[in-house]
Amino acid sequence: MVRQLPIGPSRELAVALHDIAWLLPRTIDLEAEIGLEPLPPSELEVMRLLVRRPGLSVGEVAREFGMQPSNASAAIRALVARGLLHRRPDQRDGRISRLTPTDRAQTIRRQREAAWGELLRVRLNRLSRADAAHLLAAADALQALATQLAGDD
Repeated sequence: MVRQLPIGPSRELAVALHDIAWLLPRTIDLEAEIGLEPLPPSELEVMRLLVRRPGLSVGEVAREFGMQPSNASAAIRALVARGLLHRRPDQRDGRISRLTPTDRAQTIRRQREAAWGELLRVRLNRLSRADAAHLLAAADALQALATQLAGDD
């Protein structure tokens, strides 16, 4: 028999995670605080997807975000021009390009993650020790949930 969790706490967790995901990029301004090149939200989202799932096509990126292919293509062209994405022809169908992050994009990603960690640490220090400890202890479980939600399991 599959264990069923109550809906109330699950809903509260979903709302809190959504709020945090929305608030983090708006309250932790990495571009200003550590001097990273600013990326429009659409380009940042495309980069995050392709770092997690390299090798997607423009059409697959568009479907993933529910975007028009022309909008996805514009974001991808800008990322290629910035030196953050490689476009390579698909091995089976040369009409399709496969997209992968460049080494520069991976370096920027690591810089962003390190900065997120440092800037979030400052905010965690403002919480009670117990609350901060609970949140830090939940990091592995939250990462497992993120992996499951992304379909990477």
